[in-house]
Amino acid sequence: MTLYINAQSERELQSIRKAAPHALLLTGPEGIGLSTIGKAYANDIAPTVWVVLPEKNDTVDLVAGTITVDSIRRLYDSTKTIEPKGRVIVIDYAERMAIPAQNAFLKLLEEPIAGTTFVLLSHKPELLLPTITSRSQRVDIRPISPQQSEALLDEYAVNDPTIRTQLLFIASGRPAELIRLIKDSDYFASRVAIIKDARSLLSESSYQKLLLAKKYKDDRSTALLLLEDAMKLLRRTVAEKGSESSLRVLERFEQAHRRISEQGNVRLQLSAVAVAT
Repeated sequence: MTLYINAQSERELQSIRKAAPHALLLTGPEGIGLSTIGKAYANDIAPTVWVVLPEKNDTVDLVAGTITVDSIRRLYDSTKTIEPKGRVIVIDYAERMAIPAQNAFLKLLEEPIAGTTFVLLSHKPELLLPTITSRSQRVDIRPISPQQSEALLDEYAVNDPTIRTQLLFIASGRPAELIRLIKDSDYFASRVAIIKDARSLLSESSYQKLLLAKKYKDDRSTALLLLEDAMKLLRRTVAEKGSESSLRVLERFEQAHRRISEQGNVRLQLSAVAVAT
């Protein structure tokens, strides 16, 4: 299977590989493929790769799990053994480390272990302690090109032009998201429905928009997707037509998205957008 990665990001990783940093921090939006890219990098530099994942009730849980201080302490003990040919420890969803776990992890960064490299993967690096990020070489993984996205669709034999257009819009250069959409028809259908509502949020009457605010009021993550899709549509309009009115509306949507992300009232923020636009 082809590794789909932005060309510039790939060049940065190749350059960093030669420098052999003790710790690498890969960041990027959900669906960009951090896990795939991080593991590919790890397998390229050492024969032994350990992956640390969030857990809940001693079971891997990527939705609600955390990386506890006990997990990091066990990792610390494990690294005391020498790995002659080198090893890479990949910490996926690194921002899920609780603060005590992050403090414990600092010990590993401050006391370099010969032959051991750390790769941290994070969609929210701002949740990591500055003392961790400052000790890590950071690479932001960018979206892949439209040509790469088209090639991925060809690889999966997606031939329907309408479906291809929808997939490309939703994924927006995020290969892991594109693959998920291709493989999970229910998820794809739900995302198409949200895009339809996003268009309505931009074009329908205030009454219809307020009904949408009510529809999404109890699901923060889906409400954020609704706003993100609307913002993508608005950015396209601004890019194509240079519309000042669309730019002002976009600013209102960005403000609502930020406030909802910061735990603001979902219905209140969506209603404010509905009335203002």
